[in-house]
Amino acid sequence: MKSKVDIVEVVSTVTNIPTLPTVVKRITDLLKMPQTSAEEVGKAITTDQALASKVLKLVNSAFYGFPGKISTITHAVVILGFSTIKNIVLSASIFETLKKGSHEHQGFDIEKFWLHSIACGAAAQTLAKHINYPDREECFIAGLVHDVGKIILCQYLPKEFAMIIQNIHDKDIMMFESEQEIFGNTHQDIGGLVTKEWNLPENLHQAVAYHHNPNREQSHYIITAIVHCADILIRAMDLGNGGDMHIPCIDEHVWQSLQLNEDVLPSLLKEIEESFDKASIFMQI
Repeated sequence: MKSKVDIVEVVSTVTNIPTLPTVVKRITDLLKMPQTSAEEVGKAITTDQALASKVLKLVNSAFYGFPGKISTITHAVVILGFSTIKNIVLSASIFETLKKGSHEHQGFDIEKFWLHSIACGAAAQTLAKHINYPDREECFIAGLVHDVGKIILCQYLPKEFAMIIQNIHDKDIMMFESEQEIFGNTHQDIGGLVTKEWNLPENLHQAVAYHHNPNREQSHYIITAIVHCADILIRAMDLGNGGDMHIPCIDEHVWQSLQLNEDVLPSLLKEIEESFDKASIFMQI
């Protein structure tokens, strides 16, 4: 039996979610102006010392390939470029914002959930590299936040979330299916609302809102297809856990669109695992 809670109520609940740091918008606005200098971007980031510390920790990690070599934010901007720094700031801010209020829920392992999210980001970035998709770092962000709706359900609708988790165990089904049965909406729907609330780019919004059912008619189909595939591959690799034990089939059109075949899978999975090992730095920020 479905809960009487509907998407309209969820919208009103979502407005209580912590907003991203104001520095994110400031940096995004700065980067829209062609005359912006690396020093200006560096100064904008350092207005938030906690964020600046996280950015330096990330850029000096193996994930970005400059271990221990970058001493200031301005130096990081010069070395990595505006686009990469913007994506690092966005990734760090989103991860911190979501992780801050997350807590253990019976039947839902929050640490394994975050490992699942990081692994999906790493896998999405690896897939993007494999098919020469240009926005590889945005694929990482999309993978990182693809299940944001689950955290919102866990935090803001705990009773409904408990019913969803119990239904998963009772029927041995996917969380996506349980949400539809109990709630009438899914974490995709909630995630779509959050990404709109945060004014994230449309490609990230679509990847979050449609990763279980990518549609070739969507304007940003490829990034959604990449996240769809990444999510399933890391389930098969048992990297973290998103809340259920199922491994769905990769959509046939996605498989074709990404030009995947069984011959490339062994090397692809090895590369995903290596990328995940480096990306686990996110658990330390």
